[in-house]
Amino acid sequence: MRALGRLVVAGPYQAVLAIVLCIVLGVFLPPLAPVLGYVAAAALVLHSLQLGARAGAIVLLASVAVVALLIGVLTGQQLALAITAILLALWTPLWLASVVLRETRSFAMAVLVFALLGMLAVLLVYLLLGDPVQWWPAYIKEQLDAVLAAQPELSEQLGQLSVQAERFAPVLAGSVAAGLVMNSVLGLALGRWWQAVILEKPGVVRAEFFALRFNRTLSLAGFAIFALAVPDLGVVSALALQWSLVIMVPFLFAGLAVAHVTLNNLKAGLVWLVFVYIAAILVPQLLVALGMLDPWLDLRRRTARAETN
Repeated sequence: MRALGRLVVAGPYQAVLAIVLCIVLGVFLPPLAPVLGYVAAAALVLHSLQLGARAGAIVLLASVAVVALLIGVLTGQQLALAITAILLALWTPLWLASVVLRETRSFAMAVLVFALLGMLAVLLVYLLLGDPVQWWPAYIKEQLDAVLAAQPELSEQLGQLSVQAERFAPVLAGSVAAGLVMNSVLGLALGRWWQAVILEKPGVVRAEFFALRFNRTLSLAGFAIFALAVPDLGVVSALALQWSLVIMVPFLFAGLAVAHVTLNNLKAGLVWLVFVYIAAILVPQLLVALGMLDPWLDLRRRTARAETN
């Protein structure tokens, strides 16, 4: 990884080559696509962090253009356009957050960029397409009817999918946006770790993660969004419900940071950290609540003081 990282920061041509190879290999080797996608995203982050906003933007646009050209030649224009749109939607926030992280040295600010863009994306869905509850089930039914016409033996399975689509519709936009925010945060963290590897500063990422927290204003804004999602206020509550799923991601990471620092201060064993990550998977709301209450509880400072005493 150190050698590949040094290649990525050696210049724009090398960075574009590494990113394009990852994406093209991912297209033709689907089982490896998720891993290669993270490596490509981390390469963009690494180049932007190391060389700045302008260099990162050049690599971003050049990589998307080369990938689109190659996919268009190999498979067709329609897939090339789709991949171009997807890459721009995924990588532009990564580039922007990388610039913010480079300038502020605050991982919290970079994560906040992702959350705000995710909320903006949900808002645009409502403005441009309307409430997903209205159009999503109909769209899925149309697609399933086309499949059913060709394969009538799948009627039972397709019927179950239709039911699931109706249940998923109220949280569709928020769930997709939250998933994208989560992946973006992981891609940014991987790129930041990669930079620490090539600079031989392994403690930097740990320190930045341990410092991840949001102030009381952002915490109160989060509580307000959750509160608006509870009553039936029409589109306001529907939008707040979608936004609440998005803002869970940054507060989840803040809660993880609190748990890490607190357990570290208390000299707790590794088994307790394992329990924290099990809770993050099974009951993420607990860590989200911890991240939101952190500005008032300040467990990191309290446990550090207790350790000193």
